[in-house]
Amino acid sequence: MISPERIHDAGEYVEWLRLAVHEKSLPASSRTRAAGSCYAIAQDHHHSIALLIEHQLYASSFALLRSEFEAYVRGQWLAHCATDAQIEKYIQGWEPPKFDKLLAAVEKTPGFSERVLSRVKSQGWKTMCAFTHTGGLHIQRWNTSDGIEPNYSPDEVLEVLAFAESFGALSVLGIAELASDEGLALRILNKVKERAGR
Repeated sequence: MISPERIHDAGEYVEWLRLAVHEKSLPASSRTRAAGSCYAIAQDHHHSIALLIEHQLYASSFALLRSEFEAYVRGQWLAHCATDAQIEKYIQGWEPPKFDKLLAAVEKTPGFSERVLSRVKSQGWKTMCAFTHTGGLHIQRWNTSDGIEPNYSPDEVLEVLAFAESFGALSVLGIAELASDEGLALRILNKVKERAGR
C-alpha cells in the first residue's frame, strides 16, 4: 500500500530524531523530568506509528495520533505553563486541567500565538477521537463490499505518517529547548525544512 521507499524513509527519520537527543544532558528539575517525559512519550508514539504502518497495522497507528498530539501539548504545558506545585502533583498522578485549558495556556506562550495547535485540534480532533475510541469513522475503514477487513486509503495512511512525523519532530525540539541547545534546535529545524522541500 505504501511504497517501501517511504517506509524506509520513515524509519530513518525516526532514528535520526531519536539519535538527535539520545543521552542528551538536561537540567535536573521536576519540570524538565515531567515535560521531557511527555516529549519522549510523543516520540515513542511516533516510532510506534511508523512501525505499525510498516506492518500494515493501520487501525492501531491511527488510534495513536491523538495520544501523540496530547503528549506533545502536555509537554509544552508542563515546560512553560504549569506551576511548580502543579508539576509535583502531576508527577504524583494528578489529572491536569482539561485539554482545552492546557492548549489555551500554551498558546499564550512565545512561539504559539498563531494558534496552530488550536487549528490542528479544531480540524482533526473529532477524527482523532473517532480513531482512538473506535468510532464510526474507524468502523467504516473495516467494512468492504466483501466483508470485514482493513480498507484504508494510501493517502490517509500517508497523512497519518506525516502528522506523526511532525509531532515527533516538535517533541524533539521540545527536548532541545529543555536542554537550552540552540544548535540542536537549528539542526532539527533544518532537517524538517529539508524534508518539506522534497
